[in-house]
Amino acid sequence: MNDEKELLDINPAYKAYTTKEHGWIYIAIDMRDLRFSKIGLTTREVPSSRIAEGRTYNPFLTLFTTYELARCTFGISQQELSDIEAYIHGRSVFGYPLRHLDSGRDSEWFQMRPDHAEQQVDWILAKRDFSVDHEKLYEYYDNPNNRDGINVRAMRKIKKIHRPLPGVMQRLAQSAGYDERLISPYLDYLEEFHAQGHPDQVWL
Repeated sequence: MNDEKELLDINPAYKAYTTKEHGWIYIAIDMRDLRFSKIGLTTREVPSSRIAEGRTYNPFLTLFTTYELARCTFGISQQELSDIEAYIHGRSVFGYPLRHLDSGRDSEWFQMRPDHAEQQVDWILAKRDFSVDHEKLYEYYDNPNNRDGINVRAMRKIKKIHRPLPGVMQRLAQSAGYDERLISPYLDYLEEFHAQGHPDQVWL
């Protein structure tokens, strides 16, 4: 455990704000094309309800990663969620959000692979000094629990990756009447992910 846990305190910028019962960041994908990622925030009980709405216009939408920020040591307020969203939309590493062609308004989609987007969101949360059970997400020292500066033990308490076995997705596609080749980019990714020794399996 973090030896400094008794020294941790809420960010003073958000002390006056009421925390939300639920607060999430989620990364979603279109299974047909993994060159793009949807990075959204929601205060619903579960992010899957937002994804279910999206499936009314895109049946290939699915979750990739979720972060349950309400489980952080000091919770999450609507103001901080809004500030994180503004930071993501203004952060050059993600590029500019893709715009809706009809209105010109920014969307929640970015031209970035979802695994790369996940790494960036990990880092953003860690560098904002979030902690879970009074254990910081940012890992200062090189040790087996440290992955690229991220405290794996703490991050796993709020982060869930959605990586079904490729065979499961093949059967779902078949039962829905799809040619599985429609989602071949996603199936290829899942095959690679579930191969022995893939480094991202640390989040399972």
